[in-house]
Amino acid sequence: MRFHALIVPVLCVMMLNAKEDPLAATNEIRQFARHATGNQNSTRAKLQALLEAVFRSQAEGGLGMTYDNAYTRTVAEVWRDRKANCLSLTAFYVAACDSVNIQARFAEALNTNRWRRVGNVVRMERHIVALVEIPPLEDVVADFLPQLRKRVGVYRVAVLGDSRVRALFYANRAVEELDKGQTEEALYTAKASVEMDSTLSVGWNIYGVVLKSHGKSEEAEIAFRKALRCDPRDSSAIGNMQAMMREQGRFEEAIRYRALELDVRKKDPYFNAFLAEEALGEGNADSALTLIRKAIKLLPYESEFFLTKARANILLGKTDLAVKDLEEAKKWAVPGERERYDGKLAKMRESEKGKVPAKK
Repeated sequence: MRFHALIVPVLCVMMLNAKEDPLAATNEIRQFARHATGNQNSTRAKLQALLEAVFRSQAEGGLGMTYDNAYTRTVAEVWRDRKANCLSLTAFYVAACDSVNIQARFAEALNTNRWRRVGNVVRMERHIVALVEIPPLEDVVADFLPQLRKRVGVYRVAVLGDSRVRALFYANRAVEELDKGQTEEALYTAKASVEMDSTLSVGWNIYGVVLKSHGKSEEAEIAFRKALRCDPRDSSAIGNMQAMMREQGRFEEAIRYRALELDVRKKDPYFNAFLAEEALGEGNADSALTLIRKAIKLLPYESEFFLTKARANILLGKTDLAVKDLEEAKKWAVPGERERYDGKLAKMRESEKGKVPAKK
């Protein structure tokens, strides 16, 4: 399977005018947070009430928040539009919590990452959530659902500082601007990312991509190398270096980067799952099954992997195995998503009942 050279990691992050803080709450947001939590006494009750108010319909006095990944918004823009992607919603919730003196932190949910092809670009998408510690020992996560979730058993998270979130914000915005052909704006924005956090490999990698789009190959190479100094196993930066070496005829270096890229990615369960999805899209169920088994071996508790495995088995006519895969998917799914699997299982079991047993 052939992959395109431009590999850009995309996080659910935002940005905009460098003069405004994209994470800052407005007075209206502060008032909303105080009103939503005014009748609650405990920290947990306030957190839940605030989250419910975000998703409750506007007719019922809530914000009626909806998911929209077409445009990444600042906290103020989330309030204005009542729309958000995962990081813009997280930023809104963190700011709202701060308005009622509750400390919520940004975190990357490590077990919800995924690779996705957009046109001729392969992107790594990560998921950002809000993490709140409730004394004495409870951690809860606010995600794109109207219920708090327990961190234990559901999420593997890495806490992110505000500076890193802002750097991710500018990095992602640079990608958006580049996609729109706004190359000058993208260059300015990508530079803002690395200035905000010079230790973030994502920022340097995207800065390198933008520099390369401007024909500044030498500067782009420097940026990619800085990305790899920050994270020697950043597969996006490795892939971009490999492509650049090949384009310049530096084939020995390209081969080394290609080997490193393959070594990193074969150990990435989400990349194996991405390859399995691509194989399914091409109708190659056997290849998809092999790849998704690799993903499951690397990460045995990801429900979506078992769903992909079920789809491969259905394509192969093995509905009995697909039913078992769906049962596993339901087992490892978060509570709010288990109903989705109940419907699929009911249909599959009905299909199995209609089969005529093979003669022995």
